[in-house]
Amino acid sequence: MATDELVVGAVVTRRELHERYGGTPQGGISPSTKSRMVMVFVAHGPTPHDLTGWGDDGVFHFTGAGRHGDQEMTRSNLALLRHAEDSRALHLFHQLPMSTEGRTHRHLGRFQVDPEQPYYRADAPDANGDVRTVIVFRLRAVGATADGGPRLPVTPARETRILRTLPEPRIEPARLRVQESPRVTAGRLTAVYADHLRSLGRDVSAAQVRVKGEPGIAHVDLLDTTENRLIEVKHNATRQSVRLAIGQLMDYRRYFNPTPTLTLLLPSEPREDLLDLCASLCIEVVWPSPEGGFVSTHD
Repeated sequence: MATDELVVGAVVTRRELHERYGGTPQGGISPSTKSRMVMVFVAHGPTPHDLTGWGDDGVFHFTGAGRHGDQEMTRSNLALLRHAEDSRALHLFHQLPMSTEGRTHRHLGRFQVDPEQPYYRADAPDANGDVRTVIVFRLRAVGATADGGPRLPVTPARETRILRTLPEPRIEPARLRVQESPRVTAGRLTAVYADHLRSLGRDVSAAQVRVKGEPGIAHVDLLDTTENRLIEVKHNATRQSVRLAIGQLMDYRRYFNPTPTLTLLLPSEPREDLLDLCASLCIEVVWPSPEGGFVSTHD
């Protein structure tokens, strides 16, 4: 049977497809020399961190092969990238929920790897939960497509944008509880400090940074536009938290013009060595004062 006999929207089993067209029965990418085609199989419900699905750009984004470690452009990934060069038609199939007929797939249609931007790289956890670099292919439809397939929660931005957002819902100041979660501690501290800044006449909000080509969103805890300050908030004053905050602040700063000053807000005074570390990078450190208000290393 020729590949042009594949009907868009048809429901088939993977076993049937391989019997007709060849290809490998395992994995999401199945190249076949028998029928000069590459079949791509999409899981019914990708994991929350799987960068596979329809994007707002009208392109189907598909995470490449490789369950452990950084993905490489070899084997099936390379076959997918070179499908047009190798004169192989590319067909996309979406797995449907299990039924009495067993595991079936809907043929979403014929696609091609986008010739202008074939793929991009992104961070995502592997099968063990360890963060690694993955290859995300950009597949454009060739002709009609069937309904179905997952959608990306966030489509990579075409240009870097900064969006001011409403702050998190107000968390009333209260004595910190022993069982209070890190998120609640950071949220409470953020709200109290934002109120403090507004009482001084500052214009304060949160912000999102959408980076060109990146599927994630960077969240800036507080943005003091009056003084042009980026403020990162952590739930404790450990070395790990301070080092993480430094990396985030340095990363975010690149996207703002004019270049902002940097502030790290902590629930307590950090150790002297950590204060020296922040001072060496010209990062202000702020924490609540036992007498009320806040202490700043820039005072």
